[in-house]
Amino acid sequence: MQFSDWEPIYREILAEFGFSREEDEEAARLLQRLLLGRENDLSPEDLSSMIRRREVLVCGNGPSLPLELKEFLEELDTGEIAVIAADGATTTLLAAGTLPDLIVTDLDGFLPDILAASERGSAVVVHAHGDNMDALKEYVPRLRRVLGTTQAEPMEGVSNFGGFSDGDRCVFLARSFGAGKIRIIGFDYDDPDVTPVKKKKLKWARRLVAMALEDESAL
Repeated sequence: MQFSDWEPIYREILAEFGFSREEDEEAARLLQRLLLGRENDLSPEDLSSMIRRREVLVCGNGPSLPLELKEFLEELDTGEIAVIAADGATTTLLAAGTLPDLIVTDLDGFLPDILAASERGSAVVVHAHGDNMDALKEYVPRLRRVLGTTQAEPMEGVSNFGGFSDGDRCVFLARSFGAGKIRIIGFDYDDPDVTPVKKKKLKWARRLVAMALEDESAL
């Protein structure tokens, strides 16, 4: 997705949630500095080879994930499906004996499991926004094979593939890198046991996932 297409949506999100674009941009610059000069990090080319023309299973962190995941375990054992975990979904996947190929995170999941998965080989797309700068400083140096993203304007070393929350950003990323088929589990848009802010985020996630899956302009 081109930033010119994403920016009007981003402005809507900023207005609805009261987020600061300036702080998002500051966080992106911080992430850029943290990744500068590192070796063996993740590149867009690496993501393309991981995803292009493959079947991708995107795992959200909703309460339905453990049950829905059971239907895929035999398929996952073959290694033919690329598994993308949205942040805290990493914990559920590890508990089920599945190491995600890719974790998309803004670093508010259970970090010991995300760090452990990184050590075992999971690639990590780390997202910078105005509220997670302390987490970026603490955890990015401890993660391996990292690629940085922002919801503001991209810059060298920090990309924007579209999306707002971890789950819908997984879907945008899979579309951006040419997944042959995308299957989604653990996306509980109508979960009643969440805060009012989370409800608004889930509403946005529903809208953005539909855009990523159905609208060619989202590519």
